[in-house]
Amino acid sequence: MTTQKHRILFVDDDPLVLRGFQRSLDDYCENWEAEFAPSGKDALRKLSEQPFDAIITDMHMPIMDGVQLLDAVSRMTPGVIRFVLSGNTSDIQILKSTHLVHQMIPKPCEMEKIYELVERACCLRDMLSAPQLLHIITGIKSLPSVPRLYNQLLEQLKSETASSQDVGNIIAQDAAMSAKILQLVNSAFFGLSDNVSSPQKAVTILGLNTIKSLVLGIQVFAEYQGQRNLPVSMDAIWEHSLHVSSMAFTIARSLNLSSQEKEDARVSGILHDVGMLLSFQIPGFFQNVKFNKKGHTFIETEYRFLGTSHAEMGGYLLGIWGLPNPIVEAVTFHHLPGIQVVAKPGLVTSLYIANGLINMCQMESQKNYGPYLDLAYLQKFNLVDRLDEWAAIAFDLLNNTS
Repeated sequence: MTTQKHRILFVDDDPLVLRGFQRSLDDYCENWEAEFAPSGKDALRKLSEQPFDAIITDMHMPIMDGVQLLDAVSRMTPGVIRFVLSGNTSDIQILKSTHLVHQMIPKPCEMEKIYELVERACCLRDMLSAPQLLHIITGIKSLPSVPRLYNQLLEQLKSETASSQDVGNIIAQDAAMSAKILQLVNSAFFGLSDNVSSPQKAVTILGLNTIKSLVLGIQVFAEYQGQRNLPVSMDAIWEHSLHVSSMAFTIARSLNLSSQEKEDARVSGILHDVGMLLSFQIPGFFQNVKFNKKGHTFIETEYRFLGTSHAEMGGYLLGIWGLPNPIVEAVTFHHLPGIQVVAKPGLVTSLYIANGLINMCQMESQKNYGPYLDLAYLQKFNLVDRLDEWAAIAFDLLNNTS
């Protein structure tokens, strides 16, 4: 079975840089077909003539800079994954491009690292085969935030006593804001040695002034102002995600997972339904996908209508945004954990159980695991006997916050 090569377009006005890219790509010619453009105009011409999987452009070019080029690319060919190269970490142009760029790469950068970042995003892209969904998700520039949290954040940032901790705590409650902040801080552009999965830590690293520029100046976050009278509301998605986040952390702790895995469980709980935020932009989604009385989708109707589900869509978006692999995997498999072959329960299992138990406790007045959890899967890890203990915690959690 042969794998189709990914087609990558490199754009830089410096011919020496382009020749350097060309020489460096000899080791990757089995997996990539590369084209080179000396200007934004030439890049757009090539994009109009043939398909590409990704574009990697320099930020500073005459006539048409990287921001202008990627803006045109996002409108003309939204399915193309967009990367930008820049050598200045304080570059204001970088901040202006955050709503257009999927990932940022420092300049200079070894081709091995560029290949790793771009190939990972392209392989994730390949998992989502429906062209319509590819264009919608790859074209996403911002996700809708819960209005009350968005307004709290604006108020906090405009305050003279704003603190990184308070700002981070607000962002950490919202799936859209958390995803965007983690996208930025985990970019190779910042050159961090470890992945960051905590929104609070991300705010500290980026700095309050940068956050203010992003939110107040460039408006990188967007308040939800969409359709009304839908079977699921932004508030319902938010409240469900908070409950799952708390429950996933509790289960991860009781399974004696590492401190990093426990933090990832908390963040994955907030992000696990980020694919539902994408559904607001899919024509016909709410007319064709069935919901129960608590606003949860029936996954089988998602697969019939889309050929995929909100779990895979959310994981795909977080993946091309460059979020840490454990979180991407947890979000992707939070309904189908058995797809992963693992020897012991970990982050994916914790999130799966947490989501199932919260759904059950919202719908049932007593324990009824069968419709919400795959007991055969849990039995492999000898976890069925622990469900009563965790369900009691989940019931208390919902009753204490309702």
